[in-house]
Amino acid sequence: MEDKLTKTNISFHVHTYKDDIDLPNKSANSPKMDLFINEKCIRDFLQNELGKDIDPEKLKYILEVGILPTYQFEKHSFVLKKDVRALIDSIILCGDKNDEKPRSQKLFEQDTIRINPHTIIDLLNKDSITDPLFYSATKNLISSHNKLISTENNLINKNKCKYLSEASIATLNPKVIEYVKAQLNRAKIIDNTEINKFARSAYYMGSKRALCGFIVEAIASVLPESGVVVDLMCGSGIVSGATNKIWKTYSSDAQEFCRILSVVHGGGFSRNGAKDLLSRILPIAKKHFIELQSLLADEIENEEDVFCREIDDSLLEDYKRFVREFPVLCKPSNTKDWSPTSEVQIRRKDNSIYPYCLFTTYFANVFFGLRQCLEIDSLRYAIDIIKEKKERMWALGALITTTSFLGTTYGGHFAQPPIRNYLALNENNISDILYKRSQSITHEFTARLLNLSEISHSTKNQIETIPGPWESALCTLDTLIYNVPVIVYLDAPYKREEYSRFYHVLETLVEYRYPSCSGIGLTPKPNDRFRSEFFTKTNSRPTATIIDIIIKILNRGWHCAWSYSDNGQADICEVVERVYQKTGCEVISYSAKFVHKSHGGTAQKNVMEYLIILSPKKP
Repeated sequence: MEDKLTKTNISFHVHTYKDDIDLPNKSANSPKMDLFINEKCIRDFLQNELGKDIDPEKLKYILEVGILPTYQFEKHSFVLKKDVRALIDSIILCGDKNDEKPRSQKLFEQDTIRINPHTIIDLLNKDSITDPLFYSATKNLISSHNKLISTENNLINKNKCKYLSEASIATLNPKVIEYVKAQLNRAKIIDNTEINKFARSAYYMGSKRALCGFIVEAIASVLPESGVVVDLMCGSGIVSGATNKIWKTYSSDAQEFCRILSVVHGGGFSRNGAKDLLSRILPIAKKHFIELQSLLADEIENEEDVFCREIDDSLLEDYKRFVREFPVLCKPSNTKDWSPTSEVQIRRKDNSIYPYCLFTTYFANVFFGLRQCLEIDSLRYAIDIIKEKKERMWALGALITTTSFLGTTYGGHFAQPPIRNYLALNENNISDILYKRSQSITHEFTARLLNLSEISHSTKNQIETIPGPWESALCTLDTLIYNVPVIVYLDAPYKREEYSRFYHVLETLVEYRYPSCSGIGLTPKPNDRFRSEFFTKTNSRPTATIIDIIIKILNRGWHCAWSYSDNGQADICEVVERVYQKTGCEVISYSAKFVHKSHGGTAQKNVMEYLIILSPKKP
């Protein structure tokens, strides 16, 4: 029998009403609770419980656009009851015609969302939405409009302003315009285009870069600006960088390179500070490079000769020979002055032995060029010489993003090199490889540190980091956060992927401890790297872990903002139901149509991304 939390192991809390639908667990023992209802029962729900009647066309449009999140369970579509309540005024039948109400420019208004008699959102069409932020912003505007009270005397002149994804707002209520402008201003504040250019971890799996606005707007529905955000599994730090522009943010992850990437998304550094730091790092790195290069002078010269030549059959054969003959740890051979195996053996006992040579012995001609590896080792040595912790952190952040950006990888990660065997080198792939490996690590590092520091100087808040894993981080946060609203952003892995294997080179760069290695990706052996509890063959484990995390967050009196996708391993409905059973929490959700980018050549996939906010039960 398949080992998983089966659908029949839970009491799925739905309302059936009049429709004769074959719903899951329609047994006499199934409790009645106010979470999900079948999509086909929305009309009965509003009539029976709220005395409201819906406009079927308006409901259909809201569903087609994607503003009302839907969830699939045993071939049926369900919605959260609270989400329906939030959008009620955009789907109920309008009252009497009012000549003063704003009119859409569309001939039949088929591409408008009428919030109330005074306000409409005018879309180009339902397929014109390109910014995920539109979904959470529109849902918040609809659910908040009845709080935007304006006197009748103000409901005179039509106000109009541009909105998101080329939509526009037309309203007789000036308070609506104020609310929309606040949304647009928040989006402008968290715009991370510039910092993404320099702080990105190249193609980090599961990166929420394009979803930051969507996430921040959803969080803003429950968290005041005086609140605190905890990014519990921060990954590349993209979300931490976005939330930090609005709220105080703590960032945590089990892997240290992720925490460092979060730091460089925040404030606390300056361009003058970076210039001063570079004036100390670069001379040390240069001296180290010259001494390490003396051990590999002939090999460096051979590589540079290849980089300076036109690509032809002769160059291809010479580079194949160079890659084949150069000794690294996975190919136990030596030159006159260089034995990778011997160098690594002594440094596994003491990793501070001079010169540093981890990348040169492990990854030369695997993920980087030979000269690039010497540069990385030299910069890493120079960073260790720096005494001030914050300066070391920023320098490491710049070096992490540099190695991630310039590494010759497969699908943007380090689980395996782009060329598994030098025999696979050919005229089609050698051009890209030589171009990437001829780039200067030192130049890229310098540019990134300067740009990161300049952006940091204009960023108000520093991001504080908390070591993971998650349970340890929550316990640490108990001692740091008092008497303020808190929301924990949870971006748990969607699949049973072993993230430490995909980014082991970046963690090795930070730890710099000459790890064991195995396979074509030279990945540290399982006992020598972080193993996430989400990496498991047991199907029930990811679901159970997410439930456990959310419950522990809610029991602290904190909100939880859980990011997940409809193609994730865990079942969203199961998670929400089980958490509700244990805590009686309140649940609202947001969804956005999104495209998961491919890794390793697989096709891109259209998915639905969800941001589910679970809040502690009110006293």
